[in-house]
Amino acid sequence: MLLSRRMRNILFICLAVLASIAPAGADDLPQSGAGKTAIGAYLEFSYMDDRGIGWSGSETTFAARAKLNIAHRVYDDILIRFNGEWKPTVNGYSRAYGQMKEREANPQDTYFQFDHPGEYPLTLRMGVVKVPFGHFDTLALSPRNRPAGMTRTREWDYGIRADGSAWLVDWSLAIVNGEGTEGTDSNSAKSVAARIVFPAAGAGDMYPETLEITGYPNPRAANPAGEFRWQFGASAYNGQKYSTPIKQKNSHYGADVKLDYSIFSLKAQYTFLEGGFTDPSVVSEPASTFTELQYSSAVSTSIDTYPRGYAAFAELAAGISEKTLLTLMGEMYDPDSESSATAKQRTKQRLVIGLKHDFRPRVSAALFYTLNDNPAFGVSGNILETDHWKGDEILMAAMAVQF
Repeated sequence: MLLSRRMRNILFICLAVLASIAPAGADDLPQSGAGKTAIGAYLEFSYMDDRGIGWSGSETTFAARAKLNIAHRVYDDILIRFNGEWKPTVNGYSRAYGQMKEREANPQDTYFQFDHPGEYPLTLRMGVVKVPFGHFDTLALSPRNRPAGMTRTREWDYGIRADGSAWLVDWSLAIVNGEGTEGTDSNSAKSVAARIVFPAAGAGDMYPETLEITGYPNPRAANPAGEFRWQFGASAYNGQKYSTPIKQKNSHYGADVKLDYSIFSLKAQYTFLEGGFTDPSVVSEPASTFTELQYSSAVSTSIDTYPRGYAAFAELAAGISEKTLLTLMGEMYDPDSESSATAKQRTKQRLVIGLKHDFRPRVSAALFYTLNDNPAFGVSGNILETDHWKGDEILMAAMAVQF
């Protein structure tokens, strides 16, 4: 059967487009060559037994998550990228916290990128960018398996970010709305974030997309010779929040270190927190887990007085084999070190044990056990503070494919 001229033209165009597309994983980008396109996707199916559902007991939930990554290099020095995730999940907290439904769609790395290669490379991104602060590539399935203090660094936000490498350091600087991708920018004040890493790796981008379990580096494979490597980073975030009628400071400063040796990789970070914090994205998590992130003493004191706290965590990853990885993360988080008048102001602790196995390249399974010590848990109405032990445990398992 002969095809019409119109059908032949359409078929030719489709073949031409397919020929220009390079298959990619969730983080692969076309590095050079005008007209090249990379398309990648990530699918994850997980099971969660969450004892953090409040005094109603545990709740088990099946969930799915999908990510799409499309990057097109318009010219050698101009890239357009869209990266976002979709969680087609019925509210997992309908029984106890039905009003706190999670967002189904969330933009992440979605931006225009302008590159200036050379002796001192420079990259400029405009759109939804990662906020450069501390370590970002912690192996986890959800915020419940990651350090709670990381939620304060806002992860992604709308704004402009520049990355470069010069002399002995990699550096990153961003100007963002300050509300995160789930908030609405309700004021003219912008937040500024900056980070430097020594010694320089030379890539200029200090935040590879490794939140997905399929792409998290195994120390045994990433450092096959078992060499000793080290890296030191310093970060700062300065911003303001408008919690009517009070304008609040919202800043944090951190130092971190990464050590690699033999089959081990260690990350440690200390963050000093200052000011009020009312991020709309917090309410998308179970109240028992993240309400402690809001400073309860910020409004009760004078405008010029800001509560101060800290967050410290360490994560050790061990490559048991080239396909199996074991991680251990411990954290202490004090949202208000100047006061412990309420349970929400007292020190929280978190311990996470994770196990990841790669069945094939980019086909992985992971298992996480999370233990929280949160004095604020279950303190509501007639619920006694001594009941806070309920909900301390979270068990998660997942299977993921990246292509």
